[in-house]
Amino acid sequence: MAMIRYPQFCALARAAELLGERWTLLIVRELLLGPKRFSDLRAHLDGISPSVLAERLTRVEALGLVRRSVLPPPAASTVYELTEDGLALRPAVFELIRWGGRFLLPAREGERIEPEWMRLALAACARRGASPPRSFLLRIREGAKEATLHVTGGPTGTVVTDRPALADVTIVASVQTILALMSGAVSPLAALEAGRIETTGDPAALAEFPQLFDAARPEQRRAGP
Repeated sequence: MAMIRYPQFCALARAAELLGERWTLLIVRELLLGPKRFSDLRAHLDGISPSVLAERLTRVEALGLVRRSVLPPPAASTVYELTEDGLALRPAVFELIRWGGRFLLPAREGERIEPEWMRLALAACARRGASPPRSFLLRIREGAKEATLHVTGGPTGTVVTDRPALADVTIVASVQTILALMSGAVSPLAALEAGRIETTGDPAALAEFPQLFDAARPEQRRAGP
């Protein structure tokens, strides 16, 4: 299948040529989380056929955005990972996540919800200026799936990692509840009283959790497609 081309000498048009096909940005999303096997990518991209995924991967490899590598033993699996040019998409992807958050909630019936994707959502919406010097251990659960993330505020902004660390507060909640807390759509106290979160640690720190993020506020939200 030939690449879509726009007859315009414009950097945005060129970016749209490279990234505008269906699935391409979602492949980039998966690889921003780390190297993935073909089967891992297909498992998280509902509805994509093996042939379409193979074609998209071949194309982004040819464009120099993705490369293949082999994990060391004992795994010894072939994985796909972003190149330097692919990793340079991170700021643009983060801005799209921040903008897309206006149209996200609530989840549509039947949509896949992956706790792992919250690492990107939290990092994209992390406050870039000074934030409260608090630390949070998040255990984000959806059924049997769970992602554990660490969020720390400070004078230079909020940092999100998946590395274990001590925290002032532990929060156990679903993806949609964490998103609601980040945006201020629900307060930590209200979520606790409603049984939407489980928590241990400093109550004063818990109340400051929304201040670590610059997510779309309720008044900025729009109905999704």
